[in-house]
Amino acid sequence: MLHPDFHRAERHIYEDVLRRTLMEMVDIPSPTGGEAKMAAYLEERMRRAGLRTQLQEVSAGRPNAVGTLSGTGGGANLLFTGHMDTSYAGDEDYLTGEGFKPKAVHRDGWIWGLGANNMKSGLACALIVLEAIADENIELAGDITLAGVAGEIEKAPIEDFQGESFAGYGTGSRYLITHGITADYAILAEPTSLRVSNANMGCIWAKITAEGTMAHSAHGKRPGHRNAVEEIHRIQAAVRDWAPGYSARNEFMGERPSVTIAAVRGGLTWRLSRNPFEASLYVDVRTVPGQTADGVKRELREILKRVAGESGAPEAALLLYVNDPPTHLDPGAPIIQSMQAAHEEITGSASELIMRLPAADSTHFNRYDIPCAVYGPGGFSHPDSGTWMHAAGEHVSVENLLTAARVYLAVALEICGRPLE
Repeated sequence: MLHPDFHRAERHIYEDVLRRTLMEMVDIPSPTGGEAKMAAYLEERMRRAGLRTQLQEVSAGRPNAVGTLSGTGGGANLLFTGHMDTSYAGDEDYLTGEGFKPKAVHRDGWIWGLGANNMKSGLACALIVLEAIADENIELAGDITLAGVAGEIEKAPIEDFQGESFAGYGTGSRYLITHGITADYAILAEPTSLRVSNANMGCIWAKITAEGTMAHSAHGKRPGHRNAVEEIHRIQAAVRDWAPGYSARNEFMGERPSVTIAAVRGGLTWRLSRNPFEASLYVDVRTVPGQTADGVKRELREILKRVAGESGAPEAALLLYVNDPPTHLDPGAPIIQSMQAAHEEITGSASELIMRLPAADSTHFNRYDIPCAVYGPGGFSHPDSGTWMHAAGEHVSVENLLTAARVYLAVALEICGRPLE
């Protein structure tokens, strides 16, 4: 049953305001490391609505934007959250089309542009909901907070790729939680195609480095000479052979983790007259609840030991430089139940319960005992795009935004409008 004040607040949730808000957000470039202007926009909107706001400095020039609509006390506190950084900067030569640019385009009920899907769509919906509740002066027992966070995108500093533009994987959310922003429950507004997610895969990034012999290539292969690129090729083949079994052994909610050979570096491209004395393989290994990073590390080390034994080369070095753990909540958790009930109330149909495959900040909220449901607009592809979202560029339907915002409103009023259990 909807909260008695639902329809009062719903009057403020309509197509024009959602479309305009999301397009304004898309027009603000906010790549990882450059979230400040987006944070300023969010903070100003929340402050104008009467929320108590702050810009939480995660690192130099990288704030989280936080706004709280205070309750009367005695109720459950709810946090809406989402990342402000976009998957790309928007100026990459290899990305073309309006869905990859920080300039919003509205056409036939769809909004295209960098961040339109991931995940300024969810932030726009949550912002409009808080503004609607504030505009109607609806009194709730619990606080509602919205946090736009920096540094979520799957990026990590390694070798010559250093600096704030590579500091992702939950940088802002971890700072948010450990510096005073708490709640009884959280809703992460990631694109889920309007499905409730109670679980998320984790991710491990591994760097495997083989050593060769410094020598002139004109001398060919002499006794004791080792070619690091050839050794990495053998390791790559072994990882490929291992991957299907790894995936088959690990399953959660019908999903199995993937293994991707994502990058290879080695040799001197500008001096091929030198035998490759070092080469590295970079592997993305997804994990499901119940797995640990040490378990994956042991399996990879066994591969390296076996390959070295077969080739006679020294065992390659293994470095894990990302460990983003998997997470899940029991389907009976109150926030999951409330999220599903609100979706069914608004749409008239039950929500599918899913596990998300890409990394998400729900991991961090759950680890800090803030039970987090993931639900948001986006994730659908335009019927004429002819391909997957990551190839077509980002886009979201305005109808999708309206549904998500109404669901957010329903769940916020339900959770914060009753006494804390």
